[in-house]
Amino acid sequence: MSIKSLAGQTIYYGFSNIASKLLNYFLTPLYLELMTQASYGEMSTVYAYIPFLNIILTYGMETAFFRFAKKENSQTVLSTSTISLLFSTISFTILLFFFRGPIIHSYIGKLSGLDTHPVFFTYLVLIMAFDALTAIPYAQLRLENRPVRYAVIRLTNILTTIGFNILFLVIIPKMYAAGHTWLPDVRPGNQIGYIYLSNALGSGIALLLFLPQMMRIRWQFDTAVWRQMLDYSIPLIFFGMAGMVNETFDRAWFLPEFLPGNNMTDKKELIGIYAANYKLAILITMFIQAFKLGAEPFFFKQAEGKDPQKMYARIMKLFVVLLCMMFLFVSLYLNVWKTFLRRPEYYPGMKIVPVLLLANMFLGIYYNLTIWFKLTDRTKTGAMITIVTAVLAFLLNWWWIPVMGYFGAALATMVCYFAQMTICYILGQKYYPVPYHLPRILTYMITAVLTFYLYDMLNRTLLSPGDIYALKPLSLFVATVFFIGYIWFLLKMEKKEFSRLPFIGKFVSRI
Repeated sequence: MSIKSLAGQTIYYGFSNIASKLLNYFLTPLYLELMTQASYGEMSTVYAYIPFLNIILTYGMETAFFRFAKKENSQTVLSTSTISLLFSTISFTILLFFFRGPIIHSYIGKLSGLDTHPVFFTYLVLIMAFDALTAIPYAQLRLENRPVRYAVIRLTNILTTIGFNILFLVIIPKMYAAGHTWLPDVRPGNQIGYIYLSNALGSGIALLLFLPQMMRIRWQFDTAVWRQMLDYSIPLIFFGMAGMVNETFDRAWFLPEFLPGNNMTDKKELIGIYAANYKLAILITMFIQAFKLGAEPFFFKQAEGKDPQKMYARIMKLFVVLLCMMFLFVSLYLNVWKTFLRRPEYYPGMKIVPVLLLANMFLGIYYNLTIWFKLTDRTKTGAMITIVTAVLAFLLNWWWIPVMGYFGAALATMVCYFAQMTICYILGQKYYPVPYHLPRILTYMITAVLTFYLYDMLNRTLLSPGDIYALKPLSLFVATVFFIGYIWFLLKMEKKEFSRLPFIGKFVSRI
């Protein structure tokens, strides 16, 4: 497989992923306009915990499926992993319902508003169960290079979710106000429940679309293969859980626990501000996720070829180039992106956006680096890396949040991802050396950061000193000059590399 093949798969997976994320992204302004800061904080807390439970529910079986489908009979691995997830998901769902009372009346349950609306818990459990059951079917489509069907199901999921959101939050309230009192009364106090219900319906429809594919599986369970897969995948639980400490635990636990004061409403509002601005960093996250979806099966297949390390190094360089461009695309135009937040009370949190963008750049590079321990079956080492950075995350958040508030959480996220990336690179060069173009990668990243902070300094002192996020023509013009200048710099530095790429190569060669 070539970079052209990877690019094609990433475009397909990326299109479905980015389109679904963007569509969902545009729901956020609706939420911010309809909901109070405290309510948005409640919902953000819930959605911060779901990834943790999803990791437990899938326990690394998706990655194990990719790994062992190369070594064993693919149908045996497919059926074994599917049966394993089916039984574990049913068991875990029953367990969650059994402990429903203690969960919804816990501190987190109260912070999430579950104690006053127990039915919300049912919707959330269904979301997690449906998503866990579709993990292997999605992985099967990726392994079999069927990105079109993957994209169709993914988009159907999100369009259904959005459709129900609009129905419950916009259409039904208007009809109710017009006199159709037989419809549910969707008010600020119960809006969140309808958001969860919409998500559950979308995930359920995706599972229904996978049923024909799942019914074609030969239902055979190979205990020996299952044990090998578990031995490979169990460390990935710790790897994933520790990774989630960095990714979502700031909203799930660090901010509620370490923010000064005991007023729960104030904490919910601050979490709401933080979560809303965190969404602005999602544009770079969408690209990372799209790349990850296309790259994981590609890397495993590439490992079977001759000298795959050179290909990995080349991919990393191009990946960093794109990350740097996206970092500047968001950070230089924050005065445009602020319209996404809808209400001025969220604007003070925009100072965290460049920090979170940089953090996500480090995270994307880390995902690219992790291939060494997946290919060498050193998943336990990968788990240890993320556990170490999870401990660092706890210490930094404990130190910085009481002093700097939610900016401390953003800064801790960036430092942790940097540490995680650095440790992974050092160990990877020891166990699976890859000739990464380190001088150029560092040059592009440092130049991108300096470009933003130079613009930021000019904006604060000359262009818009009174309101740095004001939408002024001069600020936009200077930002565009800086952005185009950086792209020109990249094209000059990587003209040969870009000219070899499909589609854009013929345009770059003329520069």
